[in-house]
Amino acid sequence: MQPMQLIVTAGFMVFALSAAVSGSEEIGSPKGKVSPHGEDADCSVCHVASEADLRSWFTFPSTKKKFKADYNTLCRQCHGVDFGHGVGKKPALNRGGLPLDAQGAIACAITCHNMHIKSEDATQNRYHLRTSRENLCFSCHDK
Repeated sequence: MQPMQLIVTAGFMVFALSAAVSGSEEIGSPKGKVSPHGEDADCSVCHVASEADLRSWFTFPSTKKKFKADYNTLCRQCHGVDFGHGVGKKPALNRGGLPLDAQGAIACAITCHNMHIKSEDATQNRYHLRTSRENLCFSCHDK
């Protein structure tokens, strides 16, 4: 493995481990809910619209994109307050054109993650990464 790949991989592993630890804290976790991640997801944890409306072709995309709270609040209700690398900060670089919140800042569920991602990359799927981890890191970081 080349030095740069090793650095990116090590950084990602630290990020993933901190996410796992933070996720176990369940600060404000919705009780009795099924995870909003994966095939058997409970969409009502985040979305205002019913699951039937979310799956319907007749529901406007703008209606499907209405959430119960802002992105970071939604993620932190299960993942904890210390979860999120760079959340709330305005990136100096954004080579990948990653989506930012209305204030131009990093937001968990739209900048780095996409809960509906389908990729051939197992790591990308497992962590719901918007793009491959290498592309994601180098979108904002030089090294």
